[in-house]
Amino acid sequence: MKNAPNPELVNMTNIPNVHTKRSKGGSGLRNKYLPYLLLVPVFTMIIVVVFIPLLTTIIYSFQSYRLTNREEQATFIGLKNYFTLFQDDRFISSLVTSLIYIAGSVVGMLILALITAQIANQAFKGRSVFRSTILLPWAVAPVVAAQAWKFMFETDYGIINHILTSLGVIERNIPWLVSSETTMGSVILTNIWKTTPLLTLIIVSGLQTISKDLYESADMDGASPFKKYFYITLPLIKPFILMGLIFTTLQTINVIDIIYVMTGGGPGEATEIFTLYNYKVFFQYLDFGLGGAMAVIGVTVIGILIFIYGRNMNKQINH
Repeated sequence: MKNAPNPELVNMTNIPNVHTKRSKGGSGLRNKYLPYLLLVPVFTMIIVVVFIPLLTTIIYSFQSYRLTNREEQATFIGLKNYFTLFQDDRFISSLVTSLIYIAGSVVGMLILALITAQIANQAFKGRSVFRSTILLPWAVAPVVAAQAWKFMFETDYGIINHILTSLGVIERNIPWLVSSETTMGSVILTNIWKTTPLLTLIIVSGLQTISKDLYESADMDGASPFKKYFYITLPLIKPFILMGLIFTTLQTINVIDIIYVMTGGGPGEATEIFTLYNYKVFFQYLDFGLGGAMAVIGVTVIGILIFIYGRNMNKQINH
């Protein structure tokens, strides 16, 4: 006949299990809330840096708020600032100038990025050096890049006029940054040189996702290099192109360093883009009400562009 188990021993053996369950339950609660606690600093920074300034700007846009006039500080005027802007010829001109600047920059960046990305994706000796070289403009600060190109575009002693004159392309020096006919092209060229590496890097990452089997199958069918590029490569990298265009377009719209350093918006208002005019209204004219309304319009336009890009990118991914 077997001996019955000692109840005290049974209780003693069960005690550690109880503590283990309790400790597991406590650690489970800690693990449950730990991710949210870690996200608190991030959300706090987003609220302080993004949402509070945005909300303040929206409030300013409905007020007459000029620091130079104490009687017109924090006075509610409704939509008057918005009506004033759309009746302002300078504001309309800045919008048109921005569209020209963005369109010229995006088209130039896209063509150059597709060419350089295709070269960088090929296997050849010194490819790593080539990839590092094409990324150098992106690493240069916008102010430094703008100042360097300003010297090169200088009318009397700039290297661009010197080279063109030596080659016999032009007979006399061209005032690149002084003439309204050439100044926009000059700042667009500078922005293309500065921003294209970012788009190139994104397109190269897209090219590396394409399977070589597709090209081998096309070779067996006798497809030419152009057909392979337009029927295989381009359709497969379209999502990457659209993603890159989102970043480059935002950088082109928001970064005013190049135009501010090279032309200051001149000659006249030939290169005064929307964001540069908004900067002047805020920090030179000290009109926070009108500047706030301009900022709200700018955020709305940028949101629409991102929506269009994102929608097209989703269509390409779903296909």
